[in-house]
Amino acid sequence: MENLNKSQLYERDDSVHFPDKGIYVFFEEGKPLYVGRSERMKKRVKEHGRRSSGHNSATFAFLLAKEIAEKSEIDLSQRREDLETDPKFKPIYDRMKERVSKMQIKVVEVPDPVEQTFFEVYAALELKTPYNEWGTH
Repeated sequence: MENLNKSQLYERDDSVHFPDKGIYVFFEEGKPLYVGRSERMKKRVKEHGRRSSGHNSATFAFLLAKEIAEKSEIDLSQRREDLETDPKFKPIYDRMKERVSKMQIKVVEVPDPVEQTFFEVYAALELKTPYNEWGTH
């Protein structure tokens, strides 16, 4: 956790500095919002904010979009595949992917996938990230 806290804040396009395997944290205005893990971090971080990414790749943006959509008349009980193409939901989802693409990121190398799994949960709890969820879809 100390290494993650000491990590510099990067922009999305600074992924050349990211380790291949490890944990990443999205920050907005200095606040940690979402922790993720990957075996291919450089690509994975970009997927979260790529306009063409779907719900399985831009999961953080999808969560942000659902939060906004809850306040409207969008049927959130739809399957994720249907929701991401819903004409009311899609513009919100696209805006959230753009928002995520502008966030800053901290990264830390964690090569072992088991350690990554445990550390992702630990870091999310320690940082009190509001968008990590542990239920299944």
